[in-house]
Amino acid sequence: MTSQSVTGDAPDNLPEIRGHEGFLADIARSHASGRMHHAWLLSGPVGIGKAGIARLAAAWLLSETRQAGALFDGDSPAVKIDAEDPGATLVLNGAHPDYLAITPQLEDNKSGQIKVDQIRKLIPFMMHKPARGGWRVAIIDSMDEVNRNGANAMLKLLEEPPPQAVIFLIASRIGQLPPTIRSRCRLVRMNALADDDCFAALGQIWPDADSDQLEILARLSQGAPGQAVKLAESGAADLYQLVCSLLHAPQLDAAALTGVCAKWGRGTAAGRDVRAGAVFCMDRLLRNAALQASGVRPDRLCRFETPVVAHLASRHTAAQLAGFHQAFLSEAAKAEGLYLDFARFLERHLSKIYEKTLP
Repeated sequence: MTSQSVTGDAPDNLPEIRGHEGFLADIARSHASGRMHHAWLLSGPVGIGKAGIARLAAAWLLSETRQAGALFDGDSPAVKIDAEDPGATLVLNGAHPDYLAITPQLEDNKSGQIKVDQIRKLIPFMMHKPARGGWRVAIIDSMDEVNRNGANAMLKLLEEPPPQAVIFLIASRIGQLPPTIRSRCRLVRMNALADDDCFAALGQIWPDADSDQLEILARLSQGAPGQAVKLAESGAADLYQLVCSLLHAPQLDAAALTGVCAKWGRGTAAGRDVRAGAVFCMDRLLRNAALQASGVRPDRLCRFETPVVAHLASRHTAAQLAGFHQAFLSEAAKAEGLYLDFARFLERHLSKIYEKTLP
């Protein structure tokens, strides 16, 4: 799907949403038909705006001055939300009594999961009569952080949905969801943004940022502005550039590597984003190095990635790099799940990747 701009006449706290016009079209058709589906499963890469577009749809559904079918303006999708509409404003401020957004709790939550008690609160919320006489709308961001107990707690709601109730489930790994959940939802597959749209979205977030840095983040995030924000704000993107320079050096600076890994693998819940950024970046680096070693030239590399990818491909076979890749991802998941020393894990793997295996 080619990404197009989707803009809105909305309060200032509503960011411009780019792409995903297919989902908006489905919402408009479903509502106009009078048979709105009760559960929508929005699937796609992390950070492409799935939760943002669901929030926009919630604001539209709960608008009190909304006209049926007003999701479109002419031939192009353009969300029309009155900036003075009380319902939309309450949704966008997270204060509407008929709107519920469920995300992982930040305090006292080492796992980062959405707890089953949070899911259980969804049932009475959706079953009660709407406070303002319209819809009840909930968003779960995301189902990737809901365990099986939480998913099971949702089944009755999905099997016997109340009238005038809509739930948007956000997921990046739908293969891990129970079939009982997937089969009861209308699946919407969403794609990463085109480079130009991603660049433009980041320019709106950081209007004074250097264009070269925005280009790096747009390319590095692979069309996912939300991922780019996490990589930038956690410091993971800057640390990745340092790691690339170390792996490309004629001799590995062990002390510098230790220092970088200490920052890139910072522990506790506060370091979750920078650790996730380390895994995201190394996944990208090793995958592209394995491709190059197999004779396939990777595209959309950042300028600082090109020399290190070529360097790693000259030191290892494609099979060895693929092995490094698989081992890294597997052990990263284990280290994160068992709360192991992530900095030490990174240092050990990066040192091994640097070592030359070809004669």
